[in-house]
Amino acid sequence: MRTVRTAAARFMVALLVASVLAATPLAAQTLSGFTASTDYLLQIDGQPATNAKIYWSQASRMFLVVLKDQPTPLLLEPMSRQVKSVPLVKLATRPDGTVSILEGAVMTPRGVLATTPDGIATFVVDGRGYQLQEKPPLIGWQTAEAISAYNNLYTTRADAYKPQATALADLKKQTAEVKVTVYFGSWCPFCQQKVPMMMRIARELAASKVKVDFYGLPHGFSNDAQAQRFNVKSVPTGIVFKNGKEVGRISADGWAAPEATLAKLVTG
Repeated sequence: MRTVRTAAARFMVALLVASVLAATPLAAQTLSGFTASTDYLLQIDGQPATNAKIYWSQASRMFLVVLKDQPTPLLLEPMSRQVKSVPLVKLATRPDGTVSILEGAVMTPRGVLATTPDGIATFVVDGRGYQLQEKPPLIGWQTAEAISAYNNLYTTRADAYKPQATALADLKKQTAEVKVTVYFGSWCPFCQQKVPMMMRIARELAASKVKVDFYGLPHGFSNDAQAQRFNVKSVPTGIVFKNGKEVGRISADGWAAPEATLAKLVTG
């Protein structure tokens, strides 16, 4: 499983990691790998900034905030605690959808970045107060529709996934009652890749005896009662029941093709 950091941890790591960026003027280099993220919420003067796009660069440990009603994007540098404006003409979108700040960009200091103990980044630019924080996770029983409403990335990936036809055919023939409970974290990048696969499988098997439930877990879920009850140690974990009895789990490499793993568990 991938190691997943909270927003607070991301900011703290950025403050501690030694980087060549600290010694090299930003205008002299290209900063690449900014990936659009739906895991964060931005507020301006206490109101949701619904017209904002948030990008995160794992390589540079920085956030890029692009607002439709402002001509200059903002670069948040947790390591130096600076907020800078970036010339819009110096942003380039790559074929893979990531954004880069091109070499030679002259960035102007605009404010000072602070973080609260619970991981909220705050700063003031032109007299307006900004707050950037991680989106509250989905907790408890969730429908596929609720997951899609929370983050449309799940819908896009579910639509794109093509389950193995033979595995689906075997599952549709099942006469026993099969239930799959998928434990996931909406904050977990690996879950964001794998849960949509199971959403697509559930859609394909809607008329069958195979039913899929989803249960959202918080950060540090070791103390969650449901996770303790079923000994869930990592996410995503799919627990498979046949006629009410657990027959196996979908985890680790089993998520490469979860429909094939599921078919093997209930037909083996």
